[in-house]
Amino acid sequence: MRNLIIGAATAAALLVAPAAAEAATADPPWTPVANPLGSQGHHGSITLQAGRFCAFAVDAAVVANAELKQVTTFADGTTIIRLKGELVLGFKNETTGKSVEENVGGPSTTTISPDGGSATFQGEGPHWLAFGPESKANTGEPGLVFTKGQVTVTYVGITVQKFSLSGTQQNGCALLS
Repeated sequence: MRNLIIGAATAAALLVAPAAAEAATADPPWTPVANPLGSQGHHGSITLQAGRFCAFAVDAAVVANAELKQVTTFADGTTIIRLKGELVLGFKNETTGKSVEENVGGPSTTTISPDGGSATFQGEGPHWLAFGPESKANTGEPGLVFTKGQVTVTYVGITVQKFSLSGTQQNGCALLS
């Protein structure tokens, strides 16, 4: 779900209820993540809309990808997506051309509710998060954030309800201004 954490996207191990853990009989294999920016990034890049995230449009593109995923779906419909491996993205201000490359490949675990209506993302190390207007209002976060440390994000639909970080963060909009 690192897929832009507006819909994304996109690490510390998440504690799963013991009953759900017992439902899994074997760990599924780790497979390459062909498109770490999700279906919206079908050409290896996406654009964060001007005014929705930052005051300007931001292009995000894959620079290096050795990311792996492991997906487990339990009998109750709960889905756990684990990600690990190198992921470097480039971010560019479409107006000024200013750009940065960020290592955002920290390991993560995303738990999606059986009905798909809510999810929790937990990560450690470096990550990137994009917050739309409602998510910014709920969390006080800027539209584009680069984090290092332990981060937890709780979603209902694609809207972030809660954000917590034990570590550091950088305002991506300010960095690209």
